[in-house]
Amino acid sequence: MSTLHPAWVLLPWLMAWLTIGLIARLAPQSETPGHFATIDGLRGHLAFAVFLHHGVIWHAYLRTGVWTAPALPFYNQLGQSSVALFFMITAFLFTHKLLDSAERPIDWLRLYTSRVLRLTPLYLVAMAMLIAVCGTLTDWHRQVPARELRQALWHWLGFSIGGMPDINGVPHTFTLIAGVTWSLPYEWLFYLALPCLALAMRRQAPRWLAALTLLGALGIWSHHKQAIMLLAFAMGGVAAWLARRPAFRQWAQGRLAPWLVLLALGHTVVTQPTAYAWQPLLALGLAFALIAAGCTLFGSLTSRLSRRLGDLGYGIYLLHGLLLFATLHFAVGENRAVLWSDAQHATLLTALAPVVVVLAHAAFRWVEAPAMAQTGRLVAWWRTRHP
Repeated sequence: MSTLHPAWVLLPWLMAWLTIGLIARLAPQSETPGHFATIDGLRGHLAFAVFLHHGVIWHAYLRTGVWTAPALPFYNQLGQSSVALFFMITAFLFTHKLLDSAERPIDWLRLYTSRVLRLTPLYLVAMAMLIAVCGTLTDWHRQVPARELRQALWHWLGFSIGGMPDINGVPHTFTLIAGVTWSLPYEWLFYLALPCLALAMRRQAPRWLAALTLLGALGIWSHHKQAIMLLAFAMGGVAAWLARRPAFRQWAQGRLAPWLVLLALGHTVVTQPTAYAWQPLLALGLAFALIAAGCTLFGSLTSRLSRRLGDLGYGIYLLHGLLLFATLHFAVGENRAVLWSDAQHATLLTALAPVVVVLAHAAFRWVEAPAMAQTGRLVAWWRTRHP
């Protein structure tokens, strides 16, 4: 989409903003801002940026058959910088818990139960949709040996920790979901490393749990060895430490901080070809630390609509790839979409912006929120049977 000025992305963003505003009016919910309201407001924007990133990739993929990062740094950074910031958010929140555990020890059963209920239900829904699409494309006839099909399904159902193989012979199956599941093994790796990190920080954690989760983390690492991703998590941990410093919080909430955040983000998005290198990650880390410590970007991150969009972040991230494929393959037709101009493709992405927001809202309301609400009940049930 090289002929379009990057400013066109403001149109789908505006459509998403109007849609979440309409949802907030039609389905109001009690406002309970979290301890880190700026991070709550950041999530949804990051997920929506990933949607636009993959939308641009699809425009080239239809013509070349090669799924690759956009050549223009801006479009590439919409995805890569957003995922790097997602990693920083994860590390920030759980490092903050570890730092707090000096006075309030972590309930490890509740922590891991909440993580499973947070990530797994909607993931299984997405996998069911992916399998259904693959079944439709192959007329529900097995195209490969049964063992190969079982192995492929096992890898996908296991958060793609073992890879993203083709399902039932559907070529480039990962493109059906825009390959978004690649980041989830790194999330689980970090969660499994938490007990060891707790012991390293002289916090309480059962040693048997640390040993067991370390084995799990090493198992994930054996399949996903991009060490640069660990730097993104490290930056989030540093931000958690900085956000506890009164002087840094005061600076982050001052007049200069928003401009510094925009400068760091703008430098990375406009000039850096990738986010997965130490220089752009340092710039992103600085911007994130200021946001985590209270920089609201002129109030935009703490607005009611930003926080409402943030609730839908996981749904937008996980489901937008399926929406893009279904629209381009079934609704429009790839033979037709390949002839579209940059402007026509941009119009399609703008039209899909409200759809992805509504889809994520439905996922949050009927899958994510009910599952997360069961955390306390499930923990209590387990403890009554295993005191």
